[in-house]
Amino acid sequence: MGISDKTKLIIIPSGKPKIWDKFPDLGPVKASEAYTGTFHHLSKAYAEQFAESYLILSPKYGFLRPDDVVAGTYDVRFTMKGTSENTIQLAELKQMWQELQINPTEQIPMLGGKKFRGLLSSITDNKQTFDFPLTGSSGIGVMQQKLKQAIETGIPLNSTK
Repeated sequence: MGISDKTKLIIIPSGKPKIWDKFPDLGPVKASEAYTGTFHHLSKAYAEQFAESYLILSPKYGFLRPDDVVAGTYDVRFTMKGTSENTIQLAELKQMWQELQINPTEQIPMLGGKKFRGLLSSITDNKQTFDFPLTGSSGIGVMQQKLKQAIETGIPLNSTK
């Protein structure tokens, strides 16, 4: 797969396990090193293989580039309704998205479950098309299996809106 065949951008979820779970005194780290869960690692490997760049969507910090710094551990999650009083707020997510200046005609893959559908629609006011290639998976184990297979075979996941 040549660089021109790659998707421009993929969004991946952050994940609950973080590097501070094993190294509590570590201090700030790059976003690319902060999240240590299996699903996140497979999503990151997939994004690095099939996209020119990726963003990590964090319920505390919003959209993170791999080199952005994460100050320390946190334990908040997006809900099926999206944001909550504990997460980054929708207005801030919308502002971050606008600052990224992503072409609205570009279809962006999101390697996450169905809770991200409504959230991303809200963030972009339905002006961006997202692809959810893991939709229809019966659970996290199946999602991980699909990501692993795509990475090993070099064949990207099928598009499913």
